[in-house]
Amino acid sequence: MSLITRQNDFLDLCERIREAGAVAFDTEFVSESYYRPRLCLLQFGLPDGSCYGIDPFLTDDLTPWWDIMTDAETTVIVHGGREEIRFCQFATGKRPQKLVDVQIAEGLRSRGFPISHANLITRVLNTTIQHGKETRTDWQHRPLTKQQLDYALEDVKHLPSVWNTQKAWMEECGRLDWAYSEFERFIDGVLAEEDREGWLRLPGYGRLSRREMAIARALFQWRNHEAEQLNRPQRRILRDDLLVELAHRQPQSVRELNMTRDMNRRDYQQYADHLIEIIKTASELPSDQLPQKPSGQSHPAQDEVLARILGLALANQCQEMSLSMTLVATAADLKDFIRWYIFDNKQGPLPKLMTGWRETVCGQLLADVLDGKITLKVTDPTSEYPLQFVRDKHSR
Repeated sequence: MSLITRQNDFLDLCERIREAGAVAFDTEFVSESYYRPRLCLLQFGLPDGSCYGIDPFLTDDLTPWWDIMTDAETTVIVHGGREEIRFCQFATGKRPQKLVDVQIAEGLRSRGFPISHANLITRVLNTTIQHGKETRTDWQHRPLTKQQLDYALEDVKHLPSVWNTQKAWMEECGRLDWAYSEFERFIDGVLAEEDREGWLRLPGYGRLSRREMAIARALFQWRNHEAEQLNRPQRRILRDDLLVELAHRQPQSVRELNMTRDMNRRDYQQYADHLIEIIKTASELPSDQLPQKPSGQSHPAQDEVLARILGLALANQCQEMSLSMTLVATAADLKDFIRWYIFDNKQGPLPKLMTGWRETVCGQLLADVLDGKITLKVTDPTSEYPLQFVRDKHSR
């Protein structure tokens, strides 16, 4: 079994990875019982086809790997690597430098995004893999079986070949720069999630008054600290819905607190007095210390209609260019474009669809549709491309 449990063997592998210049990377972890996911296995696939698992419970120091992931020399190949980016950030406080996500890359050369690991291998390499039955395995349990390790290593075995195929295709089609740009955007998005003020994502937060928002913020900050200290999921300390309900009801005593359904549970009662104290303190904050109401711009009703028309144009464009529309734009992106182009008269920061490779793909097309320079026609309802967007002969 290719399972490394000794530090010296791990260091030798890291040296091989540096010499190879590229490596596929994946992880197995458990998140249900911890403040942050617990890393249980690291998997590496080298370009020569060899694959290895690293047992982080027995390997003393993973720093040599994180140093590789954050240097500018080694290409790290992942599939849907959100958690791998987070593990790197937690361990080092740094961002990955040469990360390649083959799931994103496939969205830039086909309409498949997101795409599962097995389907990606089939599509790119024309190879069918048998992926075992370990999706519900407890990766904390030791010893790991051969079946578990085989299952885990399958996730990295083919990724170097997948990326080589994708890279050659995108180089030929002039889309490789698009891919590198999108990998960076992906990393930025994952890292930004850690910096975001989490209470803003509480369900129903935007419907609270400013005073209630202050209480929700205080309860969230207390819960986050408590969860981190105990290494438990935040929801195990206090559920989101109960936190928002307490902010809304503002109980002033334990008796009033327990009038909220489910708050009389024993695990919540241990915090009852402290929760009342937090609520009381936050409710007495001066007005200038209260959170501001979210300033989300409301979109006129016609935005919905215009966004659907632009969506048709974009879908047709992506189909013709073999691009995944899901990767190119969301409905919100289309509405942001409409607001910037029509209502803001193209003033202010450029919308996402007018930057980078997306401007090349659809920026001018969407602008011309809004200007009435392009007409939508149904040419052949039975065709793979039933729609045609016809440019007005008199438009420039």
